Amino acid sequence: MLAILAASHGINDFLAGWLLGGDLPTAPGWMRLPWLVVYAALAFGGQLPAAWLLGRSRRLDVWMVAALALMAATVAVRSHSAAEAILLSGVASAICHVAGGALALQLPGAARAIGWFAAPGVVGLAAGGWLARNSAAPPVWMMAAPLILLGACVALRTCWPVGSENRRADEPPAIDGHDWLMLLLLLALTLRSALWDLVQMAAVGNGPALFAVALAGAVGKVMGGWAASRWPSVRHTSAALLGACVLLEFARGHLVGLCAGVALLQSAIPSSIYLLHRSFGATPAAAAAYGLGLTVALGGLAAPAFSQAPSLVLGLAAAALAVWHFAPRGRAHPVEAGAM
Repeated sequence: MLAILAASHGINDFLAGWLLGGDLPTAPGWMRLPWLVVYAALAFGGQLPAAWLLGRSRRLDVWMVAALALMAATVAVRSHSAAEAILLSGVASAICHVAGGALALQLPGAARAIGWFAAPGVVGLAAGGWLARNSAAPPVWMMAAPLILLGACVALRTCWPVGSENRRADEPPAIDGHDWLMLLLLLALTLRSALWDLVQMAAVGNGPALFAVALAGAVGKVMGGWAASRWPSVRHTSAALLGACVLLEFARGHLVGLCAGVALLQSAIPSSIYLLHRSFGATPAAAAAYGLGLTVALGGLAAPAFSQAPSLVLGLAAAALAVWHFAPRGRAHPVEAGAM
């Protein structure tokens, strides 16, 4: 089941990169901006409304099937209407991220599962954008892949988690006075997303560097999920962000240092989603929407305000230090049991 979720995320982001990174719609870069804004509003801003809807549903796998159907429809209408393809892809992305993330959080070994679910997205986005710029014809499997995954979801409909593992109303969060600490964590994640946007923009045009950074981001997400399963603490997440700041400030001129910094930067995503659910009491759908949607959208808005990466690194380091200082010591909860 986890393989289906991870592959669905990879295909979803591949389609986004293919649609927006190539000649769809056929226009100069500055004229493509409105399409990017529309897609971002749907794909990232739309995750909170999607979380509200999915939080009231007991069968999240049905929503995942809907997302895959929309992905297949995106490919089908691409040659007829650019606008329809972008709209369908944006809605599919919002549902895929929230439903897939929420389902991953309810699988055994939730922290590692969310890491594996998040990892293929960055690679798919880079691959889709590269293919769109270097190949006129879409690959044959692009239409088949969503349909195959859709069939697999339906075939396993009796195996998917039903309902959610929401915290009981009478059970307090694992971290007391958590509202302001949660806001600090979300601020750090927003600055993380903005810094990631700047790193990606710097790598565009350099194929090997772009794929190296994308692969480092994917590895970082997997390692972040593993780390959260071993050390489920907000302090460990803030330590990873601080390490990323050091590497991206002093070693970004070297590809190895850049990739190491990106891996630490991206490792904060699965660990934060897991902690938002387990320690701060967010529902699985809301935790996924915060980590994969809200902070990404806000980071995209914040990135243009920083003309140079060092100022953003400084802001992220300050936010991460604040999280480290105010977070309670020790584990927020026992290490999870179960295999991935």
